Parts: sequence; structure tokens; C-alpha cells
Amino acid sequence: MAKRFTDTAKWKKKWIRELNPEMKLFWFYLLDNCDHAGIWEVDIDLASFQTGVKFDESTILKTFNRKIVPFKDGKWFVPKFIEYQYGELNDNNRVHNVVIKILTKYDIYKHLNEAGMGRTRGVNDPKDIYKEKDKLKEKEKESKKSQLLSIQIQLIELQKDFKNKDVKVEFEKWQDYMSSHGKRYKNYVAAFRNWLRNDQFDKVEKKSLVDQFKKTPTGLFKAFCMKCGKSHYPNEYQIKQSSSCCGVDWLPNPKGN
Repeated sequence: MAKRFTDTAKWKKKWIRELNPEMKLFWFYLLDNCDHAGIWEVDIDLASFQTGVKFDESTILKTFNRKIVPFKDGKWFVPKFIEYQYGELNDNNRVHNVVIKILTKYDIYKHLNEAGMGRTRGVNDPKDIYKEKDKLKEKEKESKKSQLLSIQIQLIELQKDFKNKDVKVEFEKWQDYMSSHGKRYKNYVAAFRNWLRNDQFDKVEKKSLVDQFKKTPTGLFKAFCMKCGKSHYPNEYQIKQSSSCCGVDWLPNPKGN
């Protein structure tokens, strides 16, 4: 059962006070029955049946004017729903990202412009989102490059700390491992030091990464953060990335086992 925010001050708003009882009921019915992107598959008959009130589509659209935007055959969009439920959408937020994809799929912005509403506050243009993603990727690329250079400079010092390892060879192996498994880290220096500390990675070439982890009945994998030891349940894509908590590799077993 979906749960949503509600505005307890709504009863004090003039435009709501001026609605007749039937339209008040329909408005709150709509907010409960639209999807999480504020889109409702129009079904006036069902709304009438479930509320016990006979609604008329033309009366509804006339009453709510630009608060409801018909944007495709059989679909209505409630712009304020996005602003109230989510605030400013962020494509790095998984919940927000789903909403953004739905809005993009239906080309909401085009229909909002046709309705004379322009862009809705709290909703980013998908084109801007893709630009921001490109900027973020470029920033990550530059960060990785500078961090790897920092490791190369520290190889002699690292050799002193890990006398039982050929640090230079391990650095080359680690880079090959990252490239072949698509690994990315928040902190590459810490990730490489963890590589040197652990024998888990000596098995990587003998056994595929995913096969090292126990798969749960739900299809997720049980994994442990190499740094803090916290247990997680990543999917097949996530397990090939760094841990969400510390930005380092996953382990198939708790630290020390």
C-alpha cells in the first residue's frame, strides 16, 4: 500500500475552500490514485463508482483548470504533485530517477508548454539531467586519473608497508582487475591498500567475481564491505561496483572468516 505526504494546511487554502463538496472529494481521490509521477489513467466511471458521486469529465477540467493537465489520450498530469511529494528531483536518487524516466517517457514538458504552464518548479529538464551526468562522469574520470597517479608516486612507500608483496606488480594486476570488472571507487588509494591487505583477490582470476558470492532466493547476493564489514544485498550490477557504504570492494564472507 503506497503512503504519501499530505498537506494538513490544505483545508485553509482559499481555492480548496471554494470547491463544492463533490470537487473536493475528486481532488483528494485524484491525489491518492495517480501514480508516483503524478499521472492518472483517466477512469471517471471508476472514480464515480468508488466515491458514490457522479463525476463529469468536462466539469472537472473546467473546475481545476491548469491544476490538471490532459497530456495524452486517457492520461492526466498533476504538476503540483511532483513539487509537493519530492521537491527538486535528483537523478542520483533512485526513487526520483524512476519518476524522471516516466516524465521523460510521456514528454511531459511539451504538453505543459501546450497548456501554457511552462516548466514545473521542482522538475529538471531531462536534457539538463543528461548534461549533469556527463559532467559527473568527466569529474569521476579526472578524479580517478589523479588518484592513480598518486598511487604510482607512493609505490616505493607502499612497498615498505607491504614487504611480502611485489607492490608494483600488484598495482598492475589491480588495474587489470578494475578494467575487466568495471570497478569504480570513491577512494582509489584506500581501495588499492585494501587490495594489498587481502588475499581474497588472489582468487579473482580463478573464479568469476559473481560466483564468489552466495545468491539468495530473491536473486540478490550476500556481500560484506571490505572496510567496515557491514553486510549488504547487492544485485548483479551493484556487486561489480564498490560498496555503497565505504566505496571499497565487496567480500563474499565477513572479515576474518
